[in-house]
Amino acid sequence: MKKFLIILFLAFSQSISCQNWIQYYGYGHQPYSYYCLEHYDRGYLLAGDIQNIHYGWLIKTDINGNVLWDKKIGNGSSYNSISCVERANENGLILSGGTTQFNSPNFDPFIIKLNKCGELEWCRILVLDNENDGDFGVKPTLDGGYILGGLFFGNNPYDRIRMFKFDSIGELLWVKIYNKTSNINSEAIQTMYTDDSTILLTGSAYTPNWLRPYFIETDTAGNEKWRLVYSQHTDTSYVGEAWTTVKSSTGNYYSAARRENSPELLKFSGQGYELMNHDLLSSMPEFGGTSKVITMLDDTTIIIDGSWASSSTNGYWALFKTDTLGNAKTTKYLPDPTHSGSSWITKTFDNKILLFGLNDVNGSTRVILQKFNSNLDYDSVYTRQFTYDSLCPQPIVSDTIVPSCAVVGIDEPFKNPETAALKVYPNPAGSIVTVEFPKHLIVRQGNSSFGFTTVYERWKSTTLEVYDVSGKRILQQEIVRTQTTMELDVSAWHGGMYYFRLVYNNQTVGEAKVVVE
Repeated sequence: MKKFLIILFLAFSQSISCQNWIQYYGYGHQPYSYYCLEHYDRGYLLAGDIQNIHYGWLIKTDINGNVLWDKKIGNGSSYNSISCVERANENGLILSGGTTQFNSPNFDPFIIKLNKCGELEWCRILVLDNENDGDFGVKPTLDGGYILGGLFFGNNPYDRIRMFKFDSIGELLWVKIYNKTSNINSEAIQTMYTDDSTILLTGSAYTPNWLRPYFIETDTAGNEKWRLVYSQHTDTSYVGEAWTTVKSSTGNYYSAARRENSPELLKFSGQGYELMNHDLLSSMPEFGGTSKVITMLDDTTIIIDGSWASSSTNGYWALFKTDTLGNAKTTKYLPDPTHSGSSWITKTFDNKILLFGLNDVNGSTRVILQKFNSNLDYDSVYTRQFTYDSLCPQPIVSDTIVPSCAVVGIDEPFKNPETAALKVYPNPAGSIVTVEFPKHLIVRQGNSSFGFTTVYERWKSTTLEVYDVSGKRILQQEIVRTQTTMELDVSAWHGGMYYFRLVYNNQTVGEAKVVVE
């Protein structure tokens, strides 16, 4: 593997006279923007789609936003979209998005792994019924796998929020389902934020009468720690939703949101307690507004966007530099505001701000990428030559990837509950019983207010335990995953009732009662 060389002269480079750092992509092709990321060589990865030819679109640029290569994902007939791209393990890329390939006209989420040369390694599509489902972000994990967030409208309309764990080769390990609470009619998740110890799901909840920002924090195994329905108890008239969230090094969360029709900043603690909500505008815009993207310049300074309209023809699009209470220090108005908006924001290695969004020109959209310094002035392009030596042994070329995706059905344990059941027969039993082990392991946790369900698809082994009617354990045996059945000689057992229990991670994942005659 060659090491990459970047001749940067970053802060020391000469600049072209006041040339604003703005780049446009995809004009005339109806592109859509979703996500941007600074890559290892200080260039950028942009994720979205090209709607008029149905392809997902991944763009790689240099540090000035000039296209180095792009990848179109799809077959040109079904619709495909890339909503997230992250640097993957082994120097590759991990992508998530949606496709109508197997469920047209509805979308199913997918996850795609590319190697360091931009070539397809594996692809998985998550299929649930015939509903229009979606993803809300993919992240690499410290153990070499990947976490994917998904929003599903299937058998149970109240269990929409799910998290999936894949290993390094795309095998589905488990699914977490965050169940409906007792006082929430529907949930919708917009994005996923994670650090090394926590994952935060951000979105909105349809509580009785009101739409409210909604957050779920989990550990890296997807186990729920707390939920927050914002202002559910403190402001019964609050109406709003949240889009993206960041976490400061002090442990507090900040979220880009809207309250009624105004862009807003939310603040809450790492324990899920509300701390503040602050409207970014001094008065409510007559024709509505929202804030969608946010990043932290440092622990005292936040960069957050806002878009709003004062009339049917007068719109505004701006970046706000605020303190942690939402008080604006600087406001930067952005170009072509009436039909533009933000999709993602990120901070670069040298403390610059990169804003990715959508821009409409006379009814035709294009993707816009803008770069600002810490004062929200447009950054200047770098004029010294940059030399990129890729991690790939050969130059990466622009092409079309037609993925051959394995379909992962994720509703079998609920459509066919017997696949997740421990079966022991015959019952009553004579001398021999057959134990049939489940194909899926299901664990339900939490209480009536906040519950979540885990479906395990891969595991090393479980433990079979058998107890007599007095509670004495008479059998304990490890069962490897590949073992589907076993026979037990019960002829020497005393007549009576016996309790069979299957255990995984100290939790019961199957049980059955059998009478031995």
